[in-house]
Amino acid sequence: MIESELLSIPESDDSENQKDLSFSYNFSIQESKDLVLLFRKYEKDLPDSLKDFSISLHRHIYNSMTIDEAENFFYESI
Repeated sequence: MIESELLSIPESDDSENQKDLSFSYNFSIQESKDLVLLFRKYEKDLPDSLKDFSISLHRHIYNSMTIDEAENFFYESI
């Protein structure tokens, strides 16, 4: 087993037996923005399995900003 202070992860991955994984995590605004920028940077390489999450996160960040903030954030990050 690989252990950290917060999480124990089994060495073998039984992902075939797990259809869904659910956990709770509260992202800070900065973490959310950083993830959006990361997803935008690697958009072409993003696995299909992460596209819905990426779209949801983009919408959440965009909807939390004024138009000026969104334009600055999204256009300056290109």
